[in-house]
Amino acid sequence: MKIALLAPRYHTNQISLVKFLLKNKHDVVFFVTRKGKSEDHSLLKPTVINLSVISKFVKFFFKSKNVLFDYNFGIPSIKELWKFQSNRFDLLIIRDPLNLVGLIYLIWSKLIGIKVILYVQREVYRKKNFFSIKQILESFLSNLLKSKIISPCLGNPKNVISDNKMIYLPFCLPASKKKKWFLNNEINILTIGKFVPRKKHLLLIRALSMIKVKNNFKLTIIGECTTKEHRVYLKQLKEEIKLRDLKVNILINVNPANVKKIFKKNDLFVLPSVKEPASVSNLEAMSFGLAVITTDTNQTSCYTEHGINGFKIKSNNIEDLVQKLELLLNNKVKLKKFGRSNLNIMQKKYNPEIVYKKFFETEL
Repeated sequence: MKIALLAPRYHTNQISLVKFLLKNKHDVVFFVTRKGKSEDHSLLKPTVINLSVISKFVKFFFKSKNVLFDYNFGIPSIKELWKFQSNRFDLLIIRDPLNLVGLIYLIWSKLIGIKVILYVQREVYRKKNFFSIKQILESFLSNLLKSKIISPCLGNPKNVISDNKMIYLPFCLPASKKKKWFLNNEINILTIGKFVPRKKHLLLIRALSMIKVKNNFKLTIIGECTTKEHRVYLKQLKEEIKLRDLKVNILINVNPANVKKIFKKNDLFVLPSVKEPASVSNLEAMSFGLAVITTDTNQTSCYTEHGINGFKIKSNNIEDLVQKLELLLNNKVKLKKFGRSNLNIMQKKYNPEIVYKKFFETEL
């Protein structure tokens, strides 16, 4: 098949799907409105959409610095749309179709006879929100244009109502075959996230300074620092680390190829961020055999089975974070057990060759 994907940028959480499609001899093009500074383009280089003169004028007029401005309000040039038509794609997967670029490509694809799948990052099982205009419009579009909606966020099937218009298609990654624990006789902790307050690096630093442990540990922080906001927060973080006198290694703007090597050297992954749309880093950690601590407002916390391969903690709750850190940092046996569980879970539940193959064979 000839498959196109459309999103604001080529995000890390799309790499595994692209890799599967390429491996299975599909012709893939990934359309974006911008390229991120920490993206991995080793498999595929995204194609930046050329926007119309009108869009460029509007952006200049409003002097917007919002990185999503082009995707939210941009209009592709006529030449760009004709070029898209000439590619004769069989399928287009659109991220957030209610943004202007996504909506234009959705309508254009239907007019020229291309099959469309809508991709959202919203929990399949969640509390019904009758006042969510976005959800109503997405469902309306799906029904009107007979397009499936997929999401990598499951939610909690026990406590909430299912959106039967959505299909759960999880993020998938191959499990690592080898794992070494406790390098340098330390428990090695890893966290990943842009240097912004929502990622809660400061909360993690304060929690680690409060725990009582019998084992030595070291924290590694991988983060993106490309804006003024990032630099301000990073400075504050360094001051907090110095104040707390902790052993912390901060790595900035790491090449994606090197991130995998860093995962291999760690034992515990902590994602303390709040209102995380769909983090794939916790799944990456699982694929390398790390135990995981994540928050209940991370929409991919569904991959963490509480007490089996890690812990889900209350969002922005330092007491809960301290308690779970102490449980694992004082118990290497449990930490290794969680890590091994993750390798097993990744192999059986989130294997791309099983999950993606089934989806493309049965749903298309």
